[in-house]
Amino acid sequence: MISRRTLMATAAAAVASPAFSQDDPFSRLLTGAGDPKRAVPGYAAIAFRRPDQTAVLAKAGGYAVDGLETGRIMRTDSPMRIASISKLVCAIGFMMLQQQERIGLDDDVSDLLRFTLRHPLFPDVPITPRMLLSHTSGLRNGPSFPVGLGRQLADALTPAGKQWDGGAWFGPATEPPGQYFAYADVNFAVIAQLIERMTGMRFDLYMTRRVFEPLGLECGYNWSGVPQKLRNYGAALYRKAPGEDGPWNAAGPWQPQLDAVIPKAPEIAVTRSPEGETLRLAPDEYEGGNGFVFSPQGGLRASARDLEVIARLLAGGGQVDAVRLLRPETIQLMATPVWRYDAAKPNGDAYGGAILACGLGVQILTDAGGDSLFPDCAGWIGHAGDAYGLVSGLWVQPSTGRGMTYLVNGTAAPLAEIRGRSRFTAVEEQIAGVLAVA
Repeated sequence: MISRRTLMATAAAAVASPAFSQDDPFSRLLTGAGDPKRAVPGYAAIAFRRPDQTAVLAKAGGYAVDGLETGRIMRTDSPMRIASISKLVCAIGFMMLQQQERIGLDDDVSDLLRFTLRHPLFPDVPITPRMLLSHTSGLRNGPSFPVGLGRQLADALTPAGKQWDGGAWFGPATEPPGQYFAYADVNFAVIAQLIERMTGMRFDLYMTRRVFEPLGLECGYNWSGVPQKLRNYGAALYRKAPGEDGPWNAAGPWQPQLDAVIPKAPEIAVTRSPEGETLRLAPDEYEGGNGFVFSPQGGLRASARDLEVIARLLAGGGQVDAVRLLRPETIQLMATPVWRYDAAKPNGDAYGGAILACGLGVQILTDAGGDSLFPDCAGWIGHAGDAYGLVSGLWVQPSTGRGMTYLVNGTAAPLAEIRGRSRFTAVEEQIAGVLAVA
């Protein structure tokens, strides 16, 4: 397990950071440097130079929860829903099993799932873990996304299922599995279900016992395993709108989107189907059958400090301090592109241009326009996230052992209106640009 000394050094770095000055770029984040559309309610950011060193920069500012009576400041150890960085963390848990040869990257997943997973337009093409991890499986988020507690994942992915949606969980005939990139959360619901089938453990419990506890972390999917002492620091997510579709008012108040009220430990927040409204999750019970229940695609509640440790794991070739979870060759395998955008074909939708290369559960920055998060970012690996107003990032440069992570818990305008020079938001570019040279 990672020493408390390492974790406390990171927290101390945040406390010891110098006070804001007029030319400190972080001091301008909360007001958007005069542009209300670019203002944020709170942020936490950490950068490190080598996996075995303490953070060279750790800052947090603004509010984790806004309000006169309930307000609390943002901290580097404030847990919040980190969105799609959750996929990268899920991939780490899966690759721990893959390197034990419990599953092959090119195996047909149907046997483990206990139902036949096939694209209805390509019934002879097996869907494999490599395809799922790289978003090249042909799967899509169906109209009835997600599948709630009380139903099975097969209800969405097999023709007889209650949420088959006429096959809308799969792409068109021009996009056969393995050849076309289309970012879809459902891929990681399948990965989570594979983890459950291989281990006989509930996904959230597996991740806690095999990934988080060895690393000395107290984070968890859908608040599972997060102690009350950290829930007390938890951050809500905000927009200056009642929801994603608006109406937006950058001059108006921050409106909570998620986690304004955090469940008391040890409660877990899950999406339920009509059949699951009265179901209770036993503390140590294996549910199985629905990889969506614990939101592997986006539901991890973690802090910037937690994500720093995950980043150090990637930057350190699968090891942090004396704790090794992955072999260096496994990290290299994850960081090797399975898919690269080819504008001449095209061979993927590229997530609006923000994803131009993808490995196994990791995005790979190419610095080729839309994914130019910061200068000279080519070769950095990690994952971005955005949901419910949050924007987030975890990025490492494997060749040098450098890394960064940041969490911003709200946006004041639609993402399309606050883009920077890339397809990331201007606030992400500003934060990452500072962290990259820290």
